[in-house]
Amino acid sequence: MKKVLLAAAFLMFAVPAMADEDARCATGTYRINEVCVKPTPEQGLELLLKGNAKYIKGDLDLLKKYASPTVRKEVALGQKPFAIVLTCSDSRVPPELIFDKGLGEIFVVRVAGNIVAPHELGSIEYALEHLGANLIVVLGHEKCGAVGSTYGAYPNHVEGNIGSLTESIYPAVDKVVAGSKPTGAVEQAAQVEECILENIKIVSESLESKSDIIKELVEKGETKIVRARYDLDEGRVTILGE
Repeated sequence: MKKVLLAAAFLMFAVPAMADEDARCATGTYRINEVCVKPTPEQGLELLLKGNAKYIKGDLDLLKKYASPTVRKEVALGQKPFAIVLTCSDSRVPPELIFDKGLGEIFVVRVAGNIVAPHELGSIEYALEHLGANLIVVLGHEKCGAVGSTYGAYPNHVEGNIGSLTESIYPAVDKVVAGSKPTGAVEQAAQVEECILENIKIVSESLESKSDIIKELVEKGETKIVRARYDLDEGRVTILGE
């Protein structure tokens, strides 16, 4: 009798994903209105925000479901992410944890300052055209060091390889500061946060102007671009206005 109980207990912990309705859907599809479907951009955004709500409360499904050996073997055969997250390389901003999403679910492009250049654009285009993703989230975050460094050097430009990053952020800082910084540390910190928001806006707007592929998909309504900000203290992702 004890062996039977132990075996049953082992199965409960070995395959917890089977108890979740989403786990019964094929890779790339989710149970929405009782049907397994590929999410629309709007539904994909809702999935991300629901995951973020779990993250804020500390209730994550990541290891017990999304990164299980079963899922790992399944996605090894192919990936079908529903969303692309363009975000910063900051070690405090892990998209998979923030959105409670695991293997094969989101296609992440990370670079300091969540900027976009040819390599990042090519990665995004690949995920849209070849992997079937239909949502792009440009995710900036509170206290971004890349933006802060650009602000600190302003109106001068940073040299070297780091300068190649800050040069892309410079337009956002220049627009917010407009040639004049406040003298107080608190006021400067607040202005840096304004620069972070402006950088998110500029990057999201530049996606279509820099990529014919993204522009065409957005115009057809097949892809949606969303800009968002992550709060380091609360763990909350806030969707920003158009």
